[in-house]
Amino acid sequence: MGKSSQIYCFRASYKMSTPEFEGDRIPDWLSIETNWQGYKISTLPWVADVARALDILPIEDSSTDWIAYLESVGFKDLVPICCDDFFEDRLFF
Repeated sequence: MGKSSQIYCFRASYKMSTPEFEGDRIPDWLSIETNWQGYKISTLPWVADVARALDILPIEDSSTDWIAYLESVGFKDLVPICCDDFFEDRLFF
């Protein structure tokens, strides 16, 4: 079995973005939340690896490929962020 993927985290503009899917139809390989800063997006590598193996997700596991994919589904003004910062508010619960 090959190397497993990593988690990537991004922020995207809420005003500029228009995702092509409704909130209840988010792909299983993404976790998407909103807050005052816009969209908070993280990848779920354990799902993305399976989707890639089944040729459902045609991207490599890199920040650049994830940004291109997210832009293709309507997210704009994407900024990669440190996942420690992304999950910081959850560490205290």
